[in-house]
Amino acid sequence: MRTKSTPSASTNEQPQATNTGTASSKGARQAAPYLHGKGYAMRKQHEGHTLFVSGFKTQAAARKAMAKKVAAVDRNRLPIGAGPKKTSLAQALQDYAVEHLPFLKGAEQEARRINNYLRPAGLRLLKVTKVTATCEEGADGDPKTGKGAHFHVELVPHTTERVIPQGLGQHRKALLNANARTDKFRAVLACTPMQDISRDLVQRFIYAMRRDRHSASTVALERAVLRSVFNHAFTTWHWAELQDNPATKLKMPQVDNERKRVLSFDEQALLEQALADCRNERVGPALTLLRETAMRASEPLAIATWADVDWERCVLRLGDAKAGSREVPLSPAAMDALLALRALGTGGPDARIVDISYDSLRAAWKRACTRAGISDLRIHDLRHTAATRMALATGNVFLVRALTGHKTLKMLERYVNVSADDVVKVMRAPTQAAVEAPAAGQTESREEGAAATEAAEQGEAALPANVIRFPVRRAA
Repeated sequence: MRTKSTPSASTNEQPQATNTGTASSKGARQAAPYLHGKGYAMRKQHEGHTLFVSGFKTQAAARKAMAKKVAAVDRNRLPIGAGPKKTSLAQALQDYAVEHLPFLKGAEQEARRINNYLRPAGLRLLKVTKVTATCEEGADGDPKTGKGAHFHVELVPHTTERVIPQGLGQHRKALLNANARTDKFRAVLACTPMQDISRDLVQRFIYAMRRDRHSASTVALERAVLRSVFNHAFTTWHWAELQDNPATKLKMPQVDNERKRVLSFDEQALLEQALADCRNERVGPALTLLRETAMRASEPLAIATWADVDWERCVLRLGDAKAGSREVPLSPAAMDALLALRALGTGGPDARIVDISYDSLRAAWKRACTRAGISDLRIHDLRHTAATRMALATGNVFLVRALTGHKTLKMLERYVNVSADDVVKVMRAPTQAAVEAPAAGQTESREEGAAATEAAEQGEAALPANVIRFPVRRAA
């Protein structure tokens, strides 16, 4: 049982003033800030709780921190856990992951980043498992993996060794040498108490990553982990001592990962010929489905089932897409691809539409692109292709958004990649059609117009028989 400590008689811990005051209606005992170590501290009894703050440069700062703690008690928002002074960044990340990652669709990637902090701190590592329909409440009855969770998160024994796939040993060794500065700085951050992590410390970590030549997107994702855990600590754990988020207002590299590559119709013809030689007959229809519907590869591979296909409406219902549930319109080519996949499948209504792993699909895609002589084309570029073709065909941004499922037009802009060549084709198409194939009934009018122009140049106006000429008076 913790007993109330009496301030020391030493100079550093001697109270500046004694002000017990009178008890308030809420039972608070008034106290004054006093020197404690190298700063001011303040202790207070409020609603049966012993509140303590320390490490402030001025008495006013100590009073302000104590007022926040009192207000938190009044709102029934007591701090959760040991607080930022006694919790290292690695421990905070572990607690944050157990609470938050089950409901995060990108939990697998996030867990790998957080494990990079847990390893140097000697803490147990994270293991995430996809939640299935049969274990929605958690594989081992863990109440933290409740209904609506995407993953089950558990802690496994600590190990400094990582599983290296066969053939990647030399590559992994090269990465360890290239990331020496980043790993060293990350280990320092992991063992630092949350309260002692400053913006300057995080900024130097960003510089270390940039010196190790990490891409701008990798640096941004690393910063996002730190920013999220500090926000979680302040808003969910009620750690009022965290006056600011040190992972914000940093000098970050500019992220430029926008793709503008789309599949041309000539490339499409070459690719279809190459896909006809695939040993797996599902690859061709699966890629056609992605090209026609602008779906992400994970949606037909891991989300959509045959029960989600509405054959009458020509719509595919996605109940758990990246941006939420949505309906995917199906073109005639997409319907033909679904029929081809259904003819090859043996599963029931709950079976996946595309019974291929993503790794197998990507490997087949790369081999087909090589055979077709196509370079710098990714599977995700088919989503750009579908959005761009719909935009060129309709000119209606709302139809394009209904196809792609984007929530905002700003995000949609990244997928509509109209080039200058596309604009030229649109600008010249009406003129070319008019010159090469004039509309019926317009041949005579053009001849009459040419004759009228010629007559006008000669000073004579060619007018129809039912038109009366009036003299034209011109000013001198």
